[in-house]
Amino acid sequence: MFIVKQVQDVSVIDASGELSRHNMHYFEDLLQNLSTTDCHNIVLNLQGLRHLDYRLVQRIADRIIQFQCEGGDLKMANASGYIRQIFDAMGLDETLYESVEDALLSFLEEGREETLQ
Repeated sequence: MFIVKQVQDVSVIDASGELSRHNMHYFEDLLQNLSTTDCHNIVLNLQGLRHLDYRLVQRIADRIIQFQCEGGDLKMANASGYIRQIFDAMGLDETLYESVEDALLSFLEEGREETLQ
């Protein structure tokens, strides 16, 4: 369901299958474990995700806020049209990137902006 890879200081989570009420706790446990090990920059690769229960989007939004409060962020990439529409409808389209590479680059750009300030 979830495979985690490390790219510098960013954890990339490859999600596959479906994310529903029945397995959301695995995802939340994974995010909690990453948070407690000081991994606060996350990219969620949605390329292999076939289904997302729309009722879980608020819980994902809460996790985004949590990571931002901890000085990091949770960004999503490779959403299918169906899943993209769910995030768009819930107002989370700004957290979506076309590719994992684009999401990773956004972390680098944010780091540069902080350095310049």
